[in-house]
Amino acid sequence: MTSLRPSRRSPIQPRAEETRARILQKARDSFAEKGFDGASTREIAQEAGVTHSMITYHFGTKDALWREAVRDMFALIDAQVNAPDLYEATLDPVERFRQQMRRYTRYCAQHPEHARITIAESIRGGPRLEWMIDEFVKQNHAGFMPQLKALMQEGILPRVPPASLLYAIVGMAQLPFVLAREAQVALDYDFTQEAAIERHADAILALLLRQSEA
Repeated sequence: MTSLRPSRRSPIQPRAEETRARILQKARDSFAEKGFDGASTREIAQEAGVTHSMITYHFGTKDALWREAVRDMFALIDAQVNAPDLYEATLDPVERFRQQMRRYTRYCAQHPEHARITIAESIRGGPRLEWMIDEFVKQNHAGFMPQLKALMQEGILPRVPPASLLYAIVGMAQLPFVLAREAQVALDYDFTQEAAIERHADAILALLLRQSEA
């Protein structure tokens, strides 16, 4: 939940927030493309249109910038995927799941760097991965697993090991956008197009939901 902010704000604050968001997005793009070791805070500053000293002043070390970029990344998925649950309480479970999957697919399309960063850190292992899991991943899984299990028990979703189903969903939603360049060259298909994103969400739901529920 976002903390409450004062109602009166100085004119520079929205601009500062916009700059901060741009820095964190460029940082994620760089970490996703080059990995933690290959990313450069100077290059991130240049891409974001700010001075290197500004990044050093506000974020300190590269490790601290990575952690803040990841923290912001999970705040984005909460805002774009999870927050609407607050006004979906009256929906039936299948429709709620259907809308969640559409939001999640769109988030994956708009932020393929999320999957790339997670994959890179999972391959490498270590303190950054452990921090990300403890701070965000466990909580997200804990919030979603009961919903999956309930739909499995009702026969709406396939009755398979819940962990397998969870990561199958993650893979289906993320990988086409992580591998979008490959699909463009190999199949002449652009997953990043608006219509393609909608079709991919339809495909996920058709594969997951039983008894013509999609």
